[in-house]
Amino acid sequence: MPTYEYKCESCEDVFERVLTIACRNDPQTCDCGSEHTQRVMSLTNFVLRGDGWPGKAGKIKDQMRKKNERLDRKQAVRAKEDSSMSSRLVPNVEGERVNSWSDAQKMAASQGKSTKSYEPYVRKEAKRGKL
Repeated sequence: MPTYEYKCESCEDVFERVLTIACRNDPQTCDCGSEHTQRVMSLTNFVLRGDGWPGKAGKIKDQMRKKNERLDRKQAVRAKEDSSMSSRLVPNVEGERVNSWSDAQKMAASQGKSTKSYEPYVRKEAKRGKL
């Protein structure tokens, strides 16, 4: 229930009463016994509690928006990291790209380099070619 302030016209005392809205204009009795009181307009401490009020709904909506923005940024960073980690190994000899692993093996042999590291890729390539 709301709190209303009243001022006594006899003793000039200001007092508060907790009343229903329907009783706010009824004459109130002061501590001095006088019924000559007048309701004083005052700023009250009025708080709307619960989830359905615009102030709280707006606050929650803003909090959720900020949370979702943070999550979106994290997901973007994670996706970028995943894409950079999943880069494919392509056939090459010292950075010079060739069409197949067998070509890379031949080029490495012609340059006098070891071809042992190319053998597993050449075998996989041969299996795929037979399928």
